[in-house]
Amino acid sequence: MTDVVLIFDLGPGDEQLFIDESLEQIEAIESGLLRLERGEAGADEVNAIFRGAHTLKGSAGAIRHRRMAELTHALEDVFGALRSGTLAELGPFADTALSTIDVLRDLVDEVTAGRVLTESPEGLTSALRTMLDQAIGAVAADGLAGAPQAAAAPNGRGAPVTAAGLGAGDPARRLVAEAPASAGPRSVVRCVADPESPWQAVRLLQAAMEAGDSGILVASSPTMAEIETGLVDGTLTLLVAADVDSLDGLLDRLRAIDEIVEVLAEPAPLEGAGPASAGARAAGTGEDVQGAAPGDGPSRPNGDRPRANQQTIRIDVARLDELMNLVGELVVQKTRFAHQASQLRAQLGDDAMTRGAEEGAQQLARITSQLQDQVTGLRMLPIETVFNRFPRVVRDLASRLGKDVELVIEGKETELDRSVLEEVGDPLSHLVRNALDHGVELPAIRIAAGKPALGRVRLAARHADGQIEISVEDDGAGLDADALRRSAVAKGLLAPEAAAALSESEALRIIFMPGFSTAQTVTDVSGRGVGMDVVRTNIERLGGRVDISTRLGAGTRVTLSLPLTLAIISAMLVRSGGRVCALPLTGVVETLRVAPASVTLVGRQQVATLRGRVLPVVMLDAALGDSSGGLRSTARGFVNLVVVRARDTEVALAVDEFVGQQEIVLKSLDAFAGHIVGISGATIMADGTVGLVVDIPALIGGIARPLSSVA
Repeated sequence: MTDVVLIFDLGPGDEQLFIDESLEQIEAIESGLLRLERGEAGADEVNAIFRGAHTLKGSAGAIRHRRMAELTHALEDVFGALRSGTLAELGPFADTALSTIDVLRDLVDEVTAGRVLTESPEGLTSALRTMLDQAIGAVAADGLAGAPQAAAAPNGRGAPVTAAGLGAGDPARRLVAEAPASAGPRSVVRCVADPESPWQAVRLLQAAMEAGDSGILVASSPTMAEIETGLVDGTLTLLVAADVDSLDGLLDRLRAIDEIVEVLAEPAPLEGAGPASAGARAAGTGEDVQGAAPGDGPSRPNGDRPRANQQTIRIDVARLDELMNLVGELVVQKTRFAHQASQLRAQLGDDAMTRGAEEGAQQLARITSQLQDQVTGLRMLPIETVFNRFPRVVRDLASRLGKDVELVIEGKETELDRSVLEEVGDPLSHLVRNALDHGVELPAIRIAAGKPALGRVRLAARHADGQIEISVEDDGAGLDADALRRSAVAKGLLAPEAAAALSESEALRIIFMPGFSTAQTVTDVSGRGVGMDVVRTNIERLGGRVDISTRLGAGTRVTLSLPLTLAIISAMLVRSGGRVCALPLTGVVETLRVAPASVTLVGRQQVATLRGRVLPVVMLDAALGDSSGGLRSTARGFVNLVVVRARDTEVALAVDEFVGQQEIVLKSLDAFAGHIVGISGATIMADGTVGLVVDIPALIGGIARPLSSVA
């Protein structure tokens, strides 16, 4: 890799803006490319892709990222040819265009790195141009062979010339004659494309769009619709509402597109020229140009034009995170005020001070809840931002595996917290890759089994019971529980007796065991035995769970259940051994009080039988490493149990007291105490003391029976 330092023309704060906007455009272009390849994109989407490439090229040019601008320009030419109909289909360009997308991401990263990260742009730029030449060169040359070409401007590139001598048939005079009267300054800009270029129509279309985007375009000749036919003579005349001295920015952008750009002062209208004709249109809008009403005043230059109120702004995510932290502190104070109001009533009874305190606490609770909802909403993003990466993954991987696979996406508008969204991408990637590699069969095998050759992978998201459920489902071979048992025994992961004792659902969860893989060989796709274990670990670390269902020969579905947000969670508060602990409700199954006699000793493990289920019983403080004198009963002679679940394993935690249920703000302890097994963080309680938040999956992993930890 060339060790070259790169310096870009970026002002303070512009770097992140450029990166964010560029990546958004690249994602949109890639998505459009895949739809184009499948033949699903209509004219509007082709136009949108073209504009995205045009915008990306302009952004790269603005910061002087030359290699990125040139590569995007070549990609833009391909889309322009598709848009104008000169190029019939994307097909032959698909692989090269998608490779260009990958390199564009590297080029965006160069802005942050400040050095060359890829040496591919020049080769891809040349490849795209060569392919386009070969595809449309002959057609374009035949179509334009008889069209007259404009002469080069005698004054060179861009110098203003006089309008004297323009004939009555000159497009500039016609545009002025047909345009609405205006007291403001106007100029004529003429663009002349390279007469040897097979992309004349594409170049002129880009120039017309650039002028239209400037906000000062009055009319053009030829019009946008005429340019799109491809039957143009290589010259574009633009009438703009600005004087010559204010056109520098527009001229710079046009000169990056066309060979010659000249500017003329507005020519005088022809003798007897009437008002604007009904046929005059603004290029690129498709709308009739309306004259200014009497008293409206002169036309404003672009910088003075009234703008629509801006409805959205970009905010640094660090500010949103800090705002969420402050809301979390407010939630803590809300709980404390409610607790203090309750204590005040207990001491003073029903008097004015008590009622005032309770009303104030209730009002604070309402406002805090509303504020919490609004701030949480600000952090919510559609899962589409993650789902959008998978059409490309499925396309490339299916091609590599020799499979024909259709990806169906449902519920991409479903929203979840940004912090959860950032963590869910890798687990989903593992699941999608597994579905293609191990699930969907090769076309010949599917046909022999009576299935269509085209396999299907469905990626879906939805809200359910205050959580988000994301499922990855395939219509492939499904999982064979007996084969999983045999494989686990062969790999030394389970004893034969233990494997035989597993139920159907327990056997399916063998795939989550560390080191287990059903792949026959190790490839860059799978086979190392880390994928599904990583999925389970990452999802449970987020406070979620993984469920799996399958039908042999019909397919497999893996469902991830995740909390909507990680910052503020609902928890059950319990006291055990003098310490208050918070148990996240996502892992709590039920609470109950039982007689001490119902807890028996089996071997060295205390167990309780609850509705036919035999569960291990452990004092919570003992499970967290504190000394314990054994099972403790309450003053009324009962044992308080909280049944918790993780990985399909249930454990009954014995506690001294049920404190209640409330929303808590989760704070990390890693910076102060390092990682503590069974503890995911801490929270501030209503009385100002610190409570520990229990990591239920980790806790169960340390105390449950070995066999249950597999299930």
